[in-house]
Amino acid sequence: MGTKALLDSEPESNEWILTYADLMTLLLVFFILLFSMSTLENEKFTDAVRSLNMALEGAKGANSVINMEHEAPVKPEIPQESEEVLPADNLASSESELPNEAAMDSQNVAIDAEWQRLTDELESKFQIANATNAVEMGQPKDGKLVIRVKGSALFPSGEAEFHPQMMPMLDGIVQVMRKNPQYKVNIQGHTDNLPIRTLQFPSNWELSAVRATTVLRYFVRGGVQPTRVTATGYGDAIPLVVNNNLENRAKNRRIEFVLEKSE
Repeated sequence: MGTKALLDSEPESNEWILTYADLMTLLLVFFILLFSMSTLENEKFTDAVRSLNMALEGAKGANSVINMEHEAPVKPEIPQESEEVLPADNLASSESELPNEAAMDSQNVAIDAEWQRLTDELESKFQIANATNAVEMGQPKDGKLVIRVKGSALFPSGEAEFHPQMMPMLDGIVQVMRKNPQYKVNIQGHTDNLPIRTLQFPSNWELSAVRATTVLRYFVRGGVQPTRVTATGYGDAIPLVVNNNLENRAKNRRIEFVLEKSE
């Protein structure tokens, strides 16, 4: 029997399949390793590009080295320049709008001192005229000073001509008014509620008005400018106390001098 016939007669062997499988397995492992290495390098490269883009902080898409799956950070907008206002500037501005408390206090002290000087001058004049018992002087309030003179001390009952002995007291007020031209005075006549009905004075309104006007004329004759003096008659409309007895009626019969600084 020949050699060819011997080979053909040998049974077929499958061992080559094992070798082929091993080779394929090795090739697969090799390609997997290559793929893994390629992916790792790509990720490292991508991370490097991303870091570079973030460092540059350029405008949107303008600083990308390669196309990335995400957008590069947008460069923040630079605000327009504005003048810086320091806290001290705000404080100075607010303080300039507020009233100067020190200046106001100083002004109030000066006003109080001026009123005190005027009050002292009047009190001195009344003492010289021996009229302190007939005069009641209040405290300056709301820019006004009220001096009350008893009606019975200044005028006889039902008359409008003042007693001659009260002229020194009136002269004292005139002298103070002439010395202080920045003040004006309103002379107010008041009566009690007992009615009066005469040819000269049909009611207490006329009596109080004529009494106030009589004092005004005396002031003007004494040298006080007419523009600084006014006279008003109130009758029994503004009593100090209730007109229910002789004592209270005497209190309500009065002449008031209201001094006020001219504007």
